[in-house]
Amino acid sequence: MEILDFKHEEERIFGKIGENKIAPLATSSQNNPTVRMMSVVIFCNKIYFQTGTDLLKYNQICENKNVALCFDNIQVEGIANIMGKPMDHNIIMEIYKKHYKNSFENYSKLDKEILVEVIPQKITIWEYDNNGKPYRIYLELDKKKAYKEMYLE
Repeated sequence: MEILDFKHEEERIFGKIGENKIAPLATSSQNNPTVRMMSVVIFCNKIYFQTGTDLLKYNQICENKNVALCFDNIQVEGIANIMGKPMDHNIIMEIYKKHYKNSFENYSKLDKEILVEVIPQKITIWEYDNNGKPYRIYLELDKKKAYKEMYLE
């Protein structure tokens, strides 16, 4: 294991993720995992999406706040928090509207719609060195720790 500069790796990895993505969101409750594609935005190293309170993912998050997302080769494990009505969060919704105008117009003002914030706890990214050998970078955000481990050594 090689210890890395946390701040550098955090900035680099969130730079790779960008401001918005369509990504699979995994939720689980009562030993029932599910996954679906979501339109998400990223702001201040947190991930946001909106959903309806009548949907399975909302019920699962209410029972189990542990969620996971994947952005290409970047895996994110985090804690989901229900933030309330989307329109009560201007900055986030401006970003959402910029990237997902149709979803914003169709859903954001609905009575059953809520905003969810995911606070990343652990991020894993797969990469390859100059010799083509695979390794993983781990960010433990709650501990502000970053390290690299070779795979297949």
